[in-house]
Amino acid sequence: MRVWLLVAAVVACVSSVQAGRILFLSPISSKSHKNFYMGIINPLADRGHQVTMVSPYKPSKVHQNVREVVLPDTGISKIVPNFFEGKLMGPLSLMQQAPKICSDALEKQEVQNLLKEEFDLIMMSGFLSSCFLSVVHQKKLPFIYVNPVVRMAPFSALIGNINFPSYVVSRFFNFMHPMTYTQRAVSTLADVLSEIVFEYHVVPSMENECRRRGLCPEDMPSLSVLRYNTSLELINSVKTVDFPPRPHVPSVIHLGGIHCGPAQPLPKDLDDWVKGAGSDGFIFFSIGSAVTPSSMPEEHRKTLVKVFGSLKQRVLWKWDKDTMDDLPPNVRLGKWLPQQDILGDPRLRLFITHGGLLSTLESMYHGVPVLGMPVCTDQESNMVEVEADGWGSVLLWDDLTPDTLKEKIHYLMTNQELKARVAHRSAVMKDQPQHPTEVAAYWVEYVLRHNGATHLRCPSLDMPWYKLYNVDVWATVVGVMLLLFWLFYRLLQALLRCIFSSAAKRKVD
Repeated sequence: MRVWLLVAAVVACVSSVQAGRILFLSPISSKSHKNFYMGIINPLADRGHQVTMVSPYKPSKVHQNVREVVLPDTGISKIVPNFFEGKLMGPLSLMQQAPKICSDALEKQEVQNLLKEEFDLIMMSGFLSSCFLSVVHQKKLPFIYVNPVVRMAPFSALIGNINFPSYVVSRFFNFMHPMTYTQRAVSTLADVLSEIVFEYHVVPSMENECRRRGLCPEDMPSLSVLRYNTSLELINSVKTVDFPPRPHVPSVIHLGGIHCGPAQPLPKDLDDWVKGAGSDGFIFFSIGSAVTPSSMPEEHRKTLVKVFGSLKQRVLWKWDKDTMDDLPPNVRLGKWLPQQDILGDPRLRLFITHGGLLSTLESMYHGVPVLGMPVCTDQESNMVEVEADGWGSVLLWDDLTPDTLKEKIHYLMTNQELKARVAHRSAVMKDQPQHPTEVAAYWVEYVLRHNGATHLRCPSLDMPWYKLYNVDVWATVVGVMLLLFWLFYRLLQALLRCIFSSAAKRKVD
């Protein structure tokens, strides 16, 4: 009995962890990114950990164990005010400005003051924030990457997760599995090119700017080395709904849907407005937080107004201004709206969305069909996946007309098979052994307990590519096979020469 008590005490000691001091660095992000981050931070704070967060956005709620250092000039909407100007121009502009913006954030006095404080662990966004690895180096602490966006080849490389572009489609394209030969070739080359751009342009540019300003110490190794020393990568993905399924190393932790939860009742004024829709219900339209709604071209706005005004349903429209001159009587505007409570309302008939990852996961969680109208970045590929999965449809802005929009809305609200499909996806997403908040807390505390958990480090991080993919082995095999074929050829050649020579000699005799 005493032995079992001793074992239980040891297990309890190992499974517990003293409340830690965690520094969470997310200097460049969108508001939706912060929703994902807070889904991780709040459970840690609830368990007694003290979390200091660097972010562009003011806190919406105050937690006694969370301190926020706000950098208001590094929000994506301020860096790229109009994503409607082009699918590529916005992301390219953001990438070009990232080295300066990252160093500007690192240079802030309130950030530099954090270097004087004591912490036990650093968590940092993997989104264009490499210069903050200077903080990791100076504090000599283990760190965890938190990835709020879809998986891309450069992010996989950071943790040593081998990518399979033969069936995992590059996020730069809207291909679907199974791919054709051409698609596999294009997808593979795109992933390789993206890794080269990050490794040899984006990260070096950040390092050069950081060192030029004296923010990166002279004794600091290259950022291209530091960025591969992470303990874990927490990703915004649900393993069981990934298609096609793909392998992950143990240090990749899936937390997709961590920000999702049961819907709460709508505010009274909004609830009364929804009740007025009667049995026809209502439609919710939002293009997210990174895109400014009023920046859309006027012809697009007029098309939306015309179609929304012709519907039997009421339409709730997230808009950044208080009024709209030609607003139809069945449409209501809102600068801020409780999106998850709206998506979980049984009277909602359809969600028209930009297709951001968090909105896509929220739609799936609450079982709501979606009409995707992507604006930029990963939104189109997200919506193409949704359409392929059978619980939504895509309408590109270039194809937007009153007829196409009305046709899509009618199809999505009347298709019973589609509704059954999204209900199944919701059930699969929710069917997890643990809630993502518990998973996040466990693994962060695991890193604290094991001082960085270096035993989880994938060996592929320390192997040159030719060893990782056994190129030298296969080159040797091919070389030996070619040598054997050559020897066989020479032997056959000599044998035939001997035979024909003997035959010629007998003929002469």
